[in-house]
Amino acid sequence: MIKMQPANIMSLRLIILTAFLMLFSACGASDSGLPNGTAGTTGTTATGAASASSISLTATPSSIMTTATSGIQATVTTSTGANVTDGTSVTFTLSSSLMGTITSTATTSSGVAAATFTAGTTPGTVTVTATSGSITQTAAVVISAPSTGSLEYVSATPQVIGIKGGGQTASSAVKFLVKDINGNPVVDGTQVSFVMSGPSGGKLPSAGGEYVGDIDASPTTATASTVGGNATVTLNSGSVAGPVTIAASVTFGSQTFSASSAAISIGGGAPSASHFNLATTKFNLPGLVKSDSQATISAYVADRFGNYNVLTGTSVSFYAEAGAIDNSNVTDATGKTTVTFRTQAPDPAEVSITAAETTLINNLNTTFTTSIPTDGSYHPRDGWVTVLASVQGEEAFEDANANGIYDSGETFSDLGEPFVDKDDDGVRDTSPFEEYIDVNGNGSYNAPNGVWDGPGCAGSGCLSSKMIWTSITLAFTGNGYYCAISPSNFAIANGGSQSFSAMVGDINANRLVSGATIAVAASVGTLAGQTSHTVPDGVPSGPSVLSFNLSDSAPTTVAAPAAVSIVTVTVTSSEVVACPPFTAAGTIQ
Repeated sequence: MIKMQPANIMSLRLIILTAFLMLFSACGASDSGLPNGTAGTTGTTATGAASASSISLTATPSSIMTTATSGIQATVTTSTGANVTDGTSVTFTLSSSLMGTITSTATTSSGVAAATFTAGTTPGTVTVTATSGSITQTAAVVISAPSTGSLEYVSATPQVIGIKGGGQTASSAVKFLVKDINGNPVVDGTQVSFVMSGPSGGKLPSAGGEYVGDIDASPTTATASTVGGNATVTLNSGSVAGPVTIAASVTFGSQTFSASSAAISIGGGAPSASHFNLATTKFNLPGLVKSDSQATISAYVADRFGNYNVLTGTSVSFYAEAGAIDNSNVTDATGKTTVTFRTQAPDPAEVSITAAETTLINNLNTTFTTSIPTDGSYHPRDGWVTVLASVQGEEAFEDANANGIYDSGETFSDLGEPFVDKDDDGVRDTSPFEEYIDVNGNGSYNAPNGVWDGPGCAGSGCLSSKMIWTSITLAFTGNGYYCAISPSNFAIANGGSQSFSAMVGDINANRLVSGATIAVAASVGTLAGQTSHTVPDGVPSGPSVLSFNLSDSAPTTVAAPAAVSIVTVTVTSSEVVACPPFTAAGTIQ
């Protein structure tokens, strides 16, 4: 160890003390014993912020397009005009955040704090404010839409409207969007022109034609100014249905932009008798022997132009000759409604036999030696069931001049009050008694009145609210009752053949329920023809009749004993009791 001399120790102490005094003098004295600043912290306030006296604020450029940028410079000086100390903090704010974004804070360098303003998509003027300490300054930036852009179709609300006077919404707001070159909405007040095309669009509104905008002498043209980039025009329906389109155009300088709307459907007039029908999932039901066998009945409703999609909520009522059905339902957005029909009491009405049915039964009795009565007590139409549907609408007519309304002299279909046509002759009868809907409440049936009935009718005695109707025919069938083969005995010569007919029918001489099967087999010989059959769906007007042949399958050149052959017809069904197997017996030489 080196041992220092006292003199050297004294010199070292003087050096350390001198250095400490110099450091203390530079930092300045403090009662807390800490450096100047916030007591108890090690942070510092930006030097020179308190000495800012004025701010000069500039935006370069001061006028920009939407989505473009501008450089913002804040020059901060002291009271003597000198630049504040570097690192002085400056904050930047906007008068509206909808106009764009800006750098929130920056520090000075040579007295200047720089920020960037980025414009949004909204044209207008925004105020930029710079703040340092208690000093503020503002500058304006003007944001403009580009001089060229685009035009696009936005929407039609609603997309489907009803014809004038049809009880549906009769106007649609058609909107287009006008954009600048950057794809942003143009400034408010940009004018857009519209041209309409569609059915009878060239006719004046007073004549029942469609029109856009206000009612004036130019029904097919209109103008509107943009708001938020959108220009909207109103399409008003007339009395003629069909698709309408709106073409829009806007001009920027020497350039014109155009766009077209999607097709807007005008329809939804009163339901038309010519556009009203029923359908079913099953025609032939085992209703004579089984309850709660079901079919779904659908009603399809449209106006005279075939428009179905504005008839939501139209009420359709249902009635049935036999069985039971939902009383009423309302149409959906496609003009359709469905109800459930089921088999139960009562059975179909007893109706008079027709000449055609008498002939059919006589032929069956002759061919199969059956005893089907011809007195009218049982026959095919006794199993038929009428299902009726009605709705408020208009009688069908031929719009000869295409003006959308019925004119005197035009051909029309005249309807009386709705009735259940039990005997299917198209005339309302009292025997059998055919129930009817007493539309006018006068206690008696009203036949066709000889004038066109429907909304807007003007003829003497016409009905402006007409109940139109349509029907569909189903069938109730039962168990196998008439099951026969002809001939029932036979003798087939060597190498020969025999023709047969087999009949399967219920008590009304109707074929069995759909899905029943009929199969033919022979113990000896070869069968050909219709030897198997599945009963199809549909309204029957007689029994199932199969025709087939049995031939000698092994002819010989010398005499041989005759072989006995049994022809068997087997009927099966999962819904009714089919006939037991029935046969024909004979020989084949």
